[in-house]
Amino acid sequence: MSDRNILEIAEARMLVASYFAARRTHGAAEARKFLEKQLKKLEKDYGKGCDVRLLANMRRVATEELLEEV
Repeated sequence: MSDRNILEIAEARMLVASYFAARRTHGAAEARKFLEKQLKKLEKDYGKGCDVRLLANMRRVATEELLEEV
């Protein structure tokens, strides 16, 4: 596994937690806007197409690693 993959998985873990917290406090629509904004910012660091990779990693983290919604 490359360094970029490891860093993207770590970012996905942080984004999942942030998304669930935003959804709980501000609602799903606002949480989605927040997530889209964060993904745009991260594109500078991880390159074009990182949003697709990060969303896939977020789904994997949410379904496989989380025991409960944070």
